[in-house]
Parts: sequence; structure tokens; C-alpha cells
Amino acid sequence: MATPEPSSKRISNQQRAEFEPPSELTKYLPYLTAAAVLGGLVLTITRSARFGVYAATALVALGMLGLAYVAWDHTTTLPDGDRLRPMLRAVTVAVLLATLGPAAITLHPPAPQSVVQLTRPGDRAEVVVRGAAATVVLEAEGAFRPDVGTEAQAHFEVTAARGTTEERVRGVFQRTTDEGAGAERRVSAVVASRHVLDTVHGAGPLTIILDRLPESVQPPLRVVVRAEPFSQTMLATLFALLAVAVLWVDVKVSRRKIESAYAAAMGVVLAFTFYLHGHFTRASMPSDLLAAGLVGVLGGGVGGEIIARITRSVAPGNS
Repeated sequence: MATPEPSSKRISNQQRAEFEPPSELTKYLPYLTAAAVLGGLVLTITRSARFGVYAATALVALGMLGLAYVAWDHTTTLPDGDRLRPMLRAVTVAVLLATLGPAAITLHPPAPQSVVQLTRPGDRAEVVVRGAAATVVLEAEGAFRPDVGTEAQAHFEVTAARGTTEERVRGVFQRTTDEGAGAERRVSAVVASRHVLDTVHGAGPLTIILDRLPESVQPPLRVVVRAEPFSQTMLATLFALLAVAVLWVDVKVSRRKIESAYAAAMGVVLAFTFYLHGHFTRASMPSDLLAAGLVGVLGGGVGGEIIARITRSVAPGNS
């Protein structure tokens, strides 16, 4: 018995099903996925003390790589054989390498040089800072007494001394509450503050003296001493040189009748990293990241674009 041939109507229906254009939701699926990933990272940063720093690292890395891609993409608009192509790529890679290191060491600091515990005002401890220590950082940790309310603030003072050089460190312990699902949720009873020393630099002995410990804070006060190879002065010098190179590339790109966003993209990366390294504290991570982002966008992005436009108008040469 012969097998019946499929009807032409059935074949046409199958072909239409196979070649049916994607739905509107499918078109926007990559954007929705990216928004969901970014939203998840932000939520983790604000809600999880344990995994927040890893989410912050991923968010910072994605932002830097995205801006680096925007800068790198300018090479596709340059004609083949243009000598500016390798220069643009070299400056972009230099900016990325110069900022990833300080950002990583800020979010994930090296192991402490020393940890001391001070119980009452007047207590002192002797520590030795070793290795590459362009920046010496003190982190103060403490806990409020059990009878302190859910809203509390406590000011403490510590002195860091090396020889005749003394620097007073003042910090604030703060505990607040957020409105949870139908009830108040205690955010933290243990706080930490990061303080970059302005006058004490490099390896050598260091004396930590407790000057003031409020009664609302339960002794002892833990002071963590860290050393970092990057100083704000060092970063300011390096980033200034890179900013000049970025402006030079931006001018060259615009002289080729190409709408350039190079200075703005690289400016965000440089300004964000510089601010983050000088102000980041794990205890106030969400607000510090937000502040660094605003400095990057407004100072590096908008400010970089304004400076770039001025530079284009006054820079000599045609190409």
C-alpha cells in the first residue's frame, strides 16, 4: 500500500512555523538579562555583608570592561592602516591595567600587617609595618554594648605615631535599622572604618594609642594595620599622565571627523578608581560605591567631555 504524500498545505504551515520572526520579548531578552544581572548584583551589595564585596567586584569589573569596550570600539571607525589605531589600543590597555590593580586591592585588601586590641584610653601598642607600604591604612572595629538602642552613634579617637610624627584618627561607629518585611531589621552591631594615614608612610615602627573610647562601645577596640603599595599621590601622578594621553587620543580621533566619546569613557574609569581607593570602607560599601560612581560619571565623564572639547578647540595641528 502506497504511503500518502504530505499535503502542500501541511508543508506550508510547517515552513511558516519554522521561519516565524522572533517575538518582541525575544528581541529585548539580552537587555532584560543584563538588567536582571545588574539588579541582582546591586541587591547583593546592599543586603549581604558576606557576599556583597564579591558582587561589588563583579559590578566594578563589568563597568570597567564595558567602558573599555566603548573606548576600544573607536578603532572600528578608523580607516585601515591608520597609525592612531595601535596608539588608541595601547592607551586603553594602559588605563585598564592602571585602574584594575588599585580597584582590586581596595575591594580585597592584603592581609593585615598587625591587629592590636586596646581596652581603655591611654592604652598603646607597638607594631612594625613591613614591605611595600606607600599607604598605611588603619581599620577600627568594635561592637556596641548590648543595652545600646537600635539607633546609635559613637565617636572614637586613635593616634598613630612614628618618631615625632603623630596623626590623629577620628572615626564614627554607627548602627541603624532598616524597615524589613513587617518588622525592623538590625543592620549591624559591629562596625569598621577605614582610615588612610596622611603623614605616616612607608615601612617602619608604628605606635597605636587609644585616645577616646565611648562608653556605648564595648571594649576592646580592634585596630587593624594594613599596608598598600599604592598611595593617592602616586595614583594622582599616574592618572594625570594617563589623562593627558587620553586627551591626546581623543583630539586625534575628533580631527578625523569622528564623534569621539573616548575621553568621557576613560575619564569615568580614572575618576571612579581614584575616589574609590581614597574613600572605600566595607562598613559603608553601598554608599561608597554610589559616591565613587557619581564622581566617575560627573567628574570623569561629564568633566572629561568638557575638558576634551576645550582641548580640541585649542590643540594645535590637524591630525
